[in-house]
Amino acid sequence: MAIIKCFSCRAETDDFDGPTHRYLLSTPGCWARYGEVLAREYSDFAYMSVHGLTVDAYSVQHPGQPNPQTINSINVHLSSLYAYFVLGSSISNLAKIKAQLSQCKKEFTWLEPPHDLGTLTINDVWRAENSAQHCNLVKEWAEEVFLQWKEFYPVAKKLLEKIS
Repeated sequence: MAIIKCFSCRAETDDFDGPTHRYLLSTPGCWARYGEVLAREYSDFAYMSVHGLTVDAYSVQHPGQPNPQTINSINVHLSSLYAYFVLGSSISNLAKIKAQLSQCKKEFTWLEPPHDLGTLTINDVWRAENSAQHCNLVKEWAEEVFLQWKEFYPVAKKLLEKIS
């Protein structure tokens, strides 16, 4: 089977026709790989402990085009990463933060994605050989993706101040 690079994160996966997310832009192979990682997290609590960061990293690394769903996604997931990496929120608190942020939709604006979305991808996490390696890779991946969006940290900070 031919290999293709995801046009958002550049992860190399098999090139095939298949489903993708309706507003996060990826190749079918990248979307399927993400699904495999999520299945691993849902099946074992040791992997699930970083699930909030997995969702945030993938979402922010696959920003899509300007539309209401994508605008919501980028604002919520980038702010969640800001809460974790800058404010020291626990991963277990990120779901609550995202739910609260979803109530601020009228404050959301389009954040033009950076040209570089990081070198770590879902593939790196997918290749993890055990839960400890998986968790470490998710944290590294999330941090690398988050650092690419530094121009928009003030936006995330302002949104988080609205819910505190």
